[in-house]
Amino acid sequence: MSYQTKRRQKSLLDHKADLYAAIATIDRLATHFDRGMVEETLYRRQMKAAISDVFKAQMALEEHGFTIEDFIKERKLDEKFPEGVKRLNLVQGLEREEDTSLSFTKLKDLPVKSADYVANAIELIDVLRLRSIARVEMIVPLLDEMYNIVKEFPNLGPDHWVAVEIDGWRKALLDESPSMTLPEEDAERLEFEASRWLNEFRSQISKIGG
Repeated sequence: MSYQTKRRQKSLLDHKADLYAAIATIDRLATHFDRGMVEETLYRRQMKAAISDVFKAQMALEEHGFTIEDFIKERKLDEKFPEGVKRLNLVQGLEREEDTSLSFTKLKDLPVKSADYVANAIELIDVLRLRSIARVEMIVPLLDEMYNIVKEFPNLGPDHWVAVEIDGWRKALLDESPSMTLPEEDAERLEFEASRWLNEFRSQISKIGG
């Protein structure tokens, strides 16, 4: 192995540093977004990048017996970056009792689309929880992107119930004014559905290559 090849390779410490930085970034983005301190396009782009970094670092570390739960506990990340860990739990499926967490080794061929879907779903849930910014013009583009990913994703496709439901919401909201804020009941319902879609996405990904 050449000196240049060795220099390009990352150590376990490098990957852990990347993971730590990605969680810190997710925390900062979530906190700033909740406070209205970051605009939606920047939030979406940086959240996707940070989640992709989580995927890449965890895939490399899992080969050496690494677990994200131990990493968070040992470094007390839930205290340092509470909002980051909360969003990470959405990615990992750690908020559910059943084991539907992502197997990152099975995601190695689909990291970009997986990161994009998860980032869009998290942003949608964040927008809906804030209510006051849950406008059609913010929600429909997220649903568009989620639908375009799901309809071509392995184990899902256009006829899968998640794709059908996302498409149904898209078409219903397209009839409304872009500046319309969703009524409380509709925002709460869509937030619930978005969580179901994310859980199903994780569940289907866990079966890829299984």
